[in-house]
Amino acid sequence: MSKLALYQKYRSSTFDEVVGQEVTVRTIKNAIKENKVGHAYLFCGPRGTGKTTMARLLAKAVNCENPEEAPCGHCESCIAAANGTHPDIIEINAANETHVDDIRDLIERARLAPMVGKHKVYIIDEVHQLSSAASSALLKTLEEPPENVIFILATTDPQKLLPTIISRCQQFNFYRIKTDQIENHLLDIAKKENIEMDEGAARKIAILANGGMRDALSIMDQCASFSSDKIQEKDIDRIYGLTSLQEQMDLLQNLFDHDLASMLNRIRSYDESGIDMNRMSDALIADLKDAAVYGYTKQADLLKVLDETHAKQLSKDHSPAILLKMIDVLMDGKNKFKLAQSASSAFEVVCLETIAAMDAPVQTEQVTVRKTSTSETIKEKAEEKTDEKTENKVKPAVSVPPQTSYALPQAEEPPVSTNEEEVLSSAPIEIKAENASDLSMDDILSILLICNKNEKGEDQQKYSHLNEIMGIEKAKWKMMLNGVSIAASGKDLILFACDNDASASRINSEKENRGLYGFLRDELQIDKRPYAITKSQFKEAAKQFVIRRDNNTLPEPWISQPYKDDESIPHEESSEEKVINLFGKGNVEII
Repeated sequence: MSKLALYQKYRSSTFDEVVGQEVTVRTIKNAIKENKVGHAYLFCGPRGTGKTTMARLLAKAVNCENPEEAPCGHCESCIAAANGTHPDIIEINAANETHVDDIRDLIERARLAPMVGKHKVYIIDEVHQLSSAASSALLKTLEEPPENVIFILATTDPQKLLPTIISRCQQFNFYRIKTDQIENHLLDIAKKENIEMDEGAARKIAILANGGMRDALSIMDQCASFSSDKIQEKDIDRIYGLTSLQEQMDLLQNLFDHDLASMLNRIRSYDESGIDMNRMSDALIADLKDAAVYGYTKQADLLKVLDETHAKQLSKDHSPAILLKMIDVLMDGKNKFKLAQSASSAFEVVCLETIAAMDAPVQTEQVTVRKTSTSETIKEKAEEKTDEKTENKVKPAVSVPPQTSYALPQAEEPPVSTNEEEVLSSAPIEIKAENASDLSMDDILSILLICNKNEKGEDQQKYSHLNEIMGIEKAKWKMMLNGVSIAASGKDLILFACDNDASASRINSEKENRGLYGFLRDELQIDKRPYAITKSQFKEAAKQFVIRRDNNTLPEPWISQPYKDDESIPHEESSEEKVINLFGKGNVEII
C-alpha cells in the first residue's frame, strides 16, 4: 500500500486543529453551539488554506451525535464522515460535474430526507466552474432549499460566480496562512514523524508555500524523501532551484558595484546548477523590499526575509529610492521570462537594466532659478555718496533671461548647491546638439573594456565633493556637470552619463573638454580625460556588451590619450565674469 501523504494524514479533524483561520472557526463553532447553522455557505480563498477541510468539519459537526463537543470524532456519524462513507454528506467536484443535468439530478436527490444524520450536506468544490445554465438551475434551490439540507460552496475565484448566488450564501473569506504559523505547524509535524528539520529549513518551506498549508506539507514530504528524513536548507535549494541568502547578497553587491564580469559569471553558474531564474528574481525583489523598508523605518521587526545585519548592509550606501527603482526593473523584467527562450539570458538582461536604472535619475524635479529680469539691473555700489546726483545716476544694465530651469540630480549625482549667490552666479549655458554624444557604440564598448569598479569607486568618492567647490569662476564647470553621473572609470579616462545628447556633445567638444579636464584635475584631483555619453546609450551598451561578448565580437580596448601637462587649458568667461571684469568685482551685486 502506498504511503499516505502528509497533507492527507494531518488534515484537521477538529476545529481547534485548523491553522490560520481564527475568525471563520470561531463564527462556525458559535453557530453550531447556538443552533444557528445557515442553509448555504460560500468559502472563498487561495488554494491550500482550509476551505474543503472546514466544509467537511461543518458537515461532520451538524450530524454529530454529541452536539456539545461536535465533531466528537468517535460517534458512528463522525467515523463515517472521516472515512468518506457517510450517506448524507455528498461531495461534488464542479470541475467534473459542470452541466445543468448534474445540478438537476442533485436538486432531485436533495428533496429526499437524510438517511442517517440530521442534515443532508452538499459540498460543491470549485463551484465557479459550473456552467451558466447549471449556476442558474442552482439559484432557486439555494434560496429556498429543502428542510434539513445545507449547501457548502467552495471556490478559489468568487469573481466568476453569479452575484445572485453569492447573495444567497453566508460568505467566509479564507486568507493565506502566516509564514510563522506554517513554520510552527511543520516543526510540530516533523517531531511526530521523526523528521530532522531545523527552523531555517521550515521557514524556507513556509515561504515557498506562499500561505498554503497543503503546499507546505507537500514540499516537506518531498524534501523528507530526498534527504532521508534529514531536511536542511541546502536540500530545499537543490530541489527547487533556489539560492541561499548569501548568494543573493553577493549578486546584489555585483549589481551595486557595476561588476559586470562577476555578475555574468555568477548567473552562468546559476544556469549550470539549475537555479530557477524566476524565483531568483522574486528573492531579489523580497530582499530589496526589506532593505527599502528598513531604510525608511529602521525597524527590524518589519523585515520578512532579511535579518537586520543584511538589511543594514543593503540600505547603508543606497537610498530607498534607488532600491525601489531596482525593484521596479526586476518586476517589469519578470514578464520577459515567459517570452525568452533562455531564462538565464533574460535574467542577464534584467540585471543589466537594473544597473542602468541605478545610474538614471530616480526622479526629475524642475527647480526654477529666478534671475535678474529686463526690468532689473546690476546695481553699482558707490563707496562714497557725496551728493544726490551720485546717488541717482544711471546704472548700467545687463539683460538676463528671466528664468532658467535646471534638473536636480538624484542618487549618486552631486546635488546643485543651495547657496543662492553661487547658483545665481551661473550664466545660462547655450547648448547646441551636434553629432549626439560623438562616440559610436564601438567606441563606448572599447572604453568599457578598460574600465573597472575600483577606479569608478575612487572617482565617485572624489566627485562627491563637487558641491564644496566655491567661486564664480568655477560655476560654469559645475553647471556643466549638473545632472551628470559617472558611468565608468579607467586608469586614464572617466566616462560620464548625461541626461541628453546636447550635454554629452558639449563635454566631448574639444574646447570644452580641455577646460573640463583642467577643472577635474585641479579641483577634484581626477587627472583623467573626460568622455560623455547619454544614459540611454549606456543602458544599450550594457546589453550590447553581453551579446557581443558571447559572440566574441567586442572591439579592441580603447587607447586613451590623456592631455599633456604643457597643453593649455582654455577658459571661456561666463556672462557674470565679463560683467565683473568690466565694472570691477566690488561694484557689482548680482540679484
